Amino acid sequence: GSDGLAGNARLIAEPAYRRLLAAEPLLRRSIPALIIIFLLVIAALRFLSLMHERDDVERDAKAILSLAAGQLASSISVDASMATTPGATQDLLEGISRQGAMGRSHVLAVTDGAFKIVAVTPQSTGWEGRSLDAIAQGGQPLFMFGDRAGVMEVSIGGQDWYAALSLANGRNGAAAALVPRDAVFDTWRKTVSLNVTLFV
Repeated sequence: GSDGLAGNARLIAEPAYRRLLAAEPLLRRSIPALIIIFLLVIAALRFLSLMHERDDVERDAKAILSLAAGQLASSISVDASMATTPGATQDLLEGISRQGAMGRSHVLAVTDGAFKIVAVTPQSTGWEGRSLDAIAQGGQPLFMFGDRAGVMEVSIGGQDWYAALSLANGRNGAAAALVPRDAVFDTWRKTVSLNVTLFV
């Protein structure tokens, strides 16, 4: 009985086994292709994840600029003498810079009604006394509409920057927050190059 059963099992299994043997070279050849497909899928998913991360980085950077410019403008509006007292304005700028999650690349500036910079941090920019609308090329809507223009890309010294500007005291002064675009995406770029290195 058990021999008959084993014989039946062999009869049933043999065609499937033969097919498997015949398919073995094809299966062997397809393994590298399957591995490549798998890696491509992983790479595509990682690429999408990195692009999503880039959008988040940009959105956060713009939100910080808007908040900083708005906070500066409202502080100036509360104390109208701020725009004409460089020492007090400088202290205010440095205080907001410290508490606003800002890096060394961020620039905060307070201007008079003609957009002439009366105080700036860091002072190493050398912008004090200069006209902000002459420094930041392509930011005309900022100077016309203030925070209603949102955060814009401007060109400063041939470099792309993000800039936010809030008008204060019925246009008698303004507050601006700026950061180079390269500085915003610096960490993100390092992550991308690390991922590329791992995949290549």
